[in-house]
Amino acid sequence: MRVGAAAVRSVGRVELLAPDDPWAAYARTVVVVAWPGGSDLEVEAAPLGSVGSWPFASDDVVHVLTAWDPGDARPGEKENRRRQAALEADLRLFGSGAPWLAVGPDPVSGHREVGVAVCGLGADRVLALGARFGQDAIFEWTPDQWAIVACRGARRAAFGWSLRPR
Repeated sequence: MRVGAAAVRSVGRVELLAPDDPWAAYARTVVVVAWPGGSDLEVEAAPLGSVGSWPFASDDVVHVLTAWDPGDARPGEKENRRRQAALEADLRLFGSGAPWLAVGPDPVSGHREVGVAVCGLGADRVLALGARFGQDAIFEWTPDQWAIVACRGARRAAFGWSLRPR
């Protein structure tokens, strides 16, 4: 997912990140996960401590990552699709199982990126993949938090989360 325009999006009148924070677009992103056999899931950041009903059978961490639009580059749809296919091939090599399609639109800027949600891979491996594909950060989703985690460095911004079927 990409860092972009710094407009404010708030949930319940709580500003999630300052408008000038380079991760403001991440905090605004609404991630839609294609749920096999059911309605798609729409998850987004909420004030810390506020969480929805966990939709999975296990409490395993779900990571959301993409290979689209690395850093400030905008290589175009054809190249983004090629990069995403390479990322998904790497995930299959690591035995993550079938990733779920995930799309992350920013409701303020309209920018969207296609990615995947995966379960069963350690954070170190997911962050290394994100870094390899030029990403600034990934999303980490647990029963207790929705977090933005830097692929390089130690920054982590934790929030609560809300969930809606689509």
